[in-house]
Amino acid sequence: MKYLTFIFFFMTAVVLTGCLGQKTLYFQEESENWEVEYIADVKSEDSESTSLHITYVGEGEAPENINYTLDSPAGGREGDYVLLNDGMVQQMGNFCSGCAVTRKDHEIQVTIEWGEKEETLDLEYID
Repeated sequence: MKYLTFIFFFMTAVVLTGCLGQKTLYFQEESENWEVEYIADVKSEDSESTSLHITYVGEGEAPENINYTLDSPAGGREGDYVLLNDGMVQQMGNFCSGCAVTRKDHEIQVTIEWGEKEETLDLEYID
């Protein structure tokens, strides 16, 4: 029984040690037509995984597809002719290692194009 207790505490310590130094940063902004959330799980000083959520909140029907561009000092990404599912786009699972990572003082900008319209949102860091 003592052996199992030792193993349990040892494994818990290993798991918790692996999480040290990891932080999650949230950036968000909302306009008349869109709500954008960008999440960066910073694993170390040169690796992170990120996700981007874009939701249509405007009046009327959501567009069928959009083009978007995300600009950040840590890098950018874009999507052309991205289909919306129930008015949402979820781009998840982007991982980089040996890269510049997101910091809370970064200026992150997302531009969304749909139909003949275009909107740019400057995302704010959320504590």
